Parts: sequence; structure tokens; C-alpha cells
Amino acid sequence: MAAMLAVPGWAPAAGQGLYLSGDFGMNFGASLDSNGASNDRASICDEYINPRYASVTDDGQGKSCTAPGRGLGDGWDNGFSSDEGPLFALALGYRLPDSMLRTEIEYFYRDTDYDETAPIPSAVGVNRSKIAEEIATAVDRIGSFVSHNLFANLYMDFAGSGALTPYVGAGVGLGFAEVDYGSVWARELDPAKINTGAGQPNVNEIRQNLAGTTSVADEELTDTLFGYQLIAGIDYQLTDHLLAGLKARWVRFEDFRDSGVVWNPLRSHPPYIRKSGADREKVDGVFKLRDVELWAVSLTLKYLF
Repeated sequence: MAAMLAVPGWAPAAGQGLYLSGDFGMNFGASLDSNGASNDRASICDEYINPRYASVTDDGQGKSCTAPGRGLGDGWDNGFSSDEGPLFALALGYRLPDSMLRTEIEYFYRDTDYDETAPIPSAVGVNRSKIAEEIATAVDRIGSFVSHNLFANLYMDFAGSGALTPYVGAGVGLGFAEVDYGSVWARELDPAKINTGAGQPNVNEIRQNLAGTTSVADEELTDTLFGYQLIAGIDYQLTDHLLAGLKARWVRFEDFRDSGVVWNPLRSHPPYIRKSGADREKVDGVFKLRDVELWAVSLTLKYLF
């Protein structure tokens, strides 16, 4: 645009109501509450850990190890602190004739670099006793929360002082989100500190096999989120066709959820609870982030056609 404006005798067509807008700024991601769950079974039902799993009649929840799968039964909660990162936006808008209103289709990109490893403070099901009794390390990790977002916005411009034009707006749209996720569950190295296997005839074998084992997940999770935003800003008219300004926004998305979490290794072996056969059940899980929202402040540049 700067090159075209510098050409003598060149002038854009005005009065059509169309404009292009670009933003550059920072986003401040809110703290996140998380929840994880898996379809894992008790360690005494893991053939790699307990070769006699088929004879277990009570896995700690009143069921045998050969009972049908129970879905996502074991869960845990966690949380991550707020953080920040860059935000870029590009929009095509239309100023309605003889009106304070304008509409806009906007793409914006946010990258919030949480990059945090958080110890798991609480769990449900058999995970609760595991954390309290024999887990040496239990952590979740998230890296960057990245989203490519497409929104439809509606603005109202107000008559300002001189070259200044304040405005407010709102929009709805979709966020195509990606999160780097990791999880580590590690048992105590000393078999004497392992409580699993109590009451089993081969308790020493179970504890020996279980001591020092580690379960690790390392995934790039994705989800498509519905969101809405509230916007306020002010523009300053530099020329008949060029405006510079400052914009603030608050964006809220629905919960992020991906069921593609796989622990490999699982208790230091492949991610199954059976070594072979038709019931070689794979252990996987789901990870959810709640309260997905951000605040952002950006510098804007608009070109009016």
C-alpha cells in the first residue's frame, strides 16, 4: 500500500465501503484447568506386570481382570498458569452506507507459550491411591497453545474528536486449535514401596515387575472450538484512506478436548495390557482444557477503499 500511495497521480477508489485491516500485538492466555482420563486397568490386570492376571477376581473395583472394558474410568485434574504470546490478524470489512455499523470477516492467529509442567495434585478411581502410595512422579505438560481463528464481526463506530474514531464490536467464529501435550507417570524404584498386588499369590513378582516403570505420553492434540469475542478500540485517521489504531479484545472458546492420548511406553512396555490375543486392549485416553480464553492488545492499520 505504501508503494502505491507513493506513485504520483495514483489514488484508490473511495466510497465503496470496503477496507482491509491488519493487527499485530500480544495475547495473554488465561490460566487453564485440565482434566485427563484413560481406559487403563489396574496394574494387576496388566499381563506384562502380572502373568496371573486371568485369576484375579477383584481388581480393586469389584471386577475381574477379564471383565469387559470399562471405558474412561480413571481420571485426574490439573491446572496451568496464565501466559502470553504473539497475535496477528487480517480482516476484510465493509462499512455500511449511512450507518455507524460495519461488518468484517477476520482471521487471527494466536500462539500462547504456556510451556509448563505441572504436578498432578488430585485424581479419581485407582489413580487416587496410586498417587498417594507408590507414584514417584505424576505430571502433565503443555507447550504452546496455538489456534488459527476465523470470525465474523460486527462493529459500531462512534463520532470522535477530530481524527479519532472510537468503536466497539463483537464476533463469533471457530478456532482451529493445537496443543503440545505430555504426561509422565513413574513408579517408585524400590519394590518395597509398591503397594499394588497386596493379597495376590504372586505379590512379590508383581511388585518387582512394577517398580521403576514409567508411562509416557507425548502428543500434538487438536480440536475445533466455537468461540466469541468482544472488541473495543480507537482509530486515528492518517490520510483519506489510511487509519492507525489500538485494539483490545477478549475471546472465549468452548472446552478443548482430544481423545488421542496414548501412553507409549505404558509401565515401560507397549501401550497394551495384553501381550497378544483378541483382548490385547490398547490403553489410551482423553485430555481436556477448560476456561479457554484470552485477552489481547494490538496495533492496527486500516486501508479504506
